[in-house]
Amino acid sequence: MSRGRNKAAGCYFSLPSVVFALAFVLLGWIASHSVAYALVGLLPHGHDHHEQHIHGYLGALKLAGGCGLVLAFALALRMFFNHGSFGKWLHEGGVAGTRKQIALSTVLPAAVFVVIEYLERFAAGTGTTPSTRLLVVGVFVQLVVGLLCLGLVRMAFRVAEKVIEFAVRRKRPRLGRLSTGRELESAVFVRLLCPLADLKAGRAPPF
Repeated sequence: MSRGRNKAAGCYFSLPSVVFALAFVLLGWIASHSVAYALVGLLPHGHDHHEQHIHGYLGALKLAGGCGLVLAFALALRMFFNHGSFGKWLHEGGVAGTRKQIALSTVLPAAVFVVIEYLERFAAGTGTTPSTRLLVVGVFVQLVVGLLCLGLVRMAFRVAEKVIEFAVRRKRPRLGRLSTGRELESAVFVRLLCPLADLKAGRAPPF
């Protein structure tokens, strides 16, 4: 990629890349939800007679998150080849990103976990509330997994950029050799035609 193209990409914001990151965080949130229940020693989802069918929506969320992940990654690749970058957000901050990115991928899932736990029981009409132990463990797991998901997404995009740039650099010398070879062939062809032109002009070709 040229320097000019990279400078132009510096102010570029790739929506598909952000959607990919959010879909990844969503799948991490679903996994963390299950991990939190396992850690507090509760029964598997949907098997507690007091909270039957309380987590039936997680299957649809998994499908939506998986489809969104694949589609967003394909669109992100398309945008990368158009702009030379997956977006400015990827190169901001340290390894884990900026404070805003960290807050979005950790605090938001943790807060949603708490709200969802209350909504699940309210929608199911169980008349119960989530235990303090479940909320504490769930929030902690969401914070850790959310930060891990953000780091994995940033690392995956950076590795993809390096791999694509390396592949492009390897192709350039081959193209150069090909153009040089064609120039040589045309030069030889012109020299071969020169004696014929001399003959038409009445001059003998040089020996």
